Amino acid sequence: MVRTTQEYLFLFFSYAFLGWCMEMIYMSIREKRITKRGFFLGPCCPIYGFGLVGITMLLQHTKSHFFLTFLTIIILCSFFEYAVSALMERVFHTRWWDYHDMKYNIRGRICLETILPFGILGSFALYHINPFLIQIVYLRISIGISNKLLAGVIVLFLIDLTVSVCVLHTISLPQGEADHTAEISKRVREALTKRLQ
Repeated sequence: MVRTTQEYLFLFFSYAFLGWCMEMIYMSIREKRITKRGFFLGPCCPIYGFGLVGITMLLQHTKSHFFLTFLTIIILCSFFEYAVSALMERVFHTRWWDYHDMKYNIRGRICLETILPFGILGSFALYHINPFLIQIVYLRISIGISNKLLAGVIVLFLIDLTVSVCVLHTISLPQGEADHTAEISKRVREALTKRLQ
């Protein structure tokens, strides 16, 4: 059972990193080249962290009803992914992902092909990965060290967030309905390289 703020933060950053790894592997295989994913410069996809922390907070007490939990996770992920897509497009005036080429999509923001795996992964995380990660916090790392590591990760996260947002507001972003994440990452890297020269 996840109870403390420290535990939730640990889950957030763990899933943000694992989600980034999953996205990188999936898209690199699909595109047949290394493809960076995500909004941040570093190895972090916060949507996975927020999503799985939300699932944990809302559903960790109902784990005995597996099918109901699975359906609820699908619904929650659908609403969350749609809302994040719409919000990011409104803020940055560009699309970060797009599912128009997939069947059973809603305005290209969510689709059946991705929501079902999210339901499976969310259920697996809730039932198996959460207990494993919490066990690591208490059995493998002392409280003092884990607090220092967590503080360091939070500082890096905030720096990355600040730099990412600042750079995005200074570059030209691609327009139209398409998955622009790879192109945005490329333009951000180019902008940062120029500033550091």
